[in-house]
Amino acid sequence: MAIPSPADLAQYRVTFFFGPEPVEHRPDHLRCVFNVKKRSWKGGVQVGVDLAHAHLDQARAHIGFASWLQDLLRDMEQEERVATVQRADDLFIQSLCTCALNLALHAGLEQQNQVIEASAFASELEHLIRNAPTEVTDRIRLELDLAEPSDLA
Repeated sequence: MAIPSPADLAQYRVTFFFGPEPVEHRPDHLRCVFNVKKRSWKGGVQVGVDLAHAHLDQARAHIGFASWLQDLLRDMEQEERVATVQRADDLFIQSLCTCALNLALHAGLEQQNQVIEASAFASELEHLIRNAPTEVTDRIRLELDLAEPSDLA
């Protein structure tokens, strides 16, 4: 599946609401929740995006997240680095959830509160991580104001 173009997503206004949080009755999953409003809708909806820990671990390994982050933080003071690493891990999960949400928006989303299951876009996320890891990492770098993103346009 192709990475959704910004034009495809321009009809939606997406706001991060909260997460990552553990999923009730699914200790191996985390969830982020977003408020989503499409231009043609009279109101917005809440969309939860679940990710399995196994998928997160695979994504971290493929991207080389730990070494990537250490390279960015190498000049930072130790105390500040510890707090930033913790924040970056949450941002990594949020970024993956955002990517999954974008895939769902590209596929079409009903105007109702819903949860996108971890398995729904697992293969598409894996494809995105393998072919465009900066789709994940640029959001983190931008949020932490660590370095210039590769290309957010």
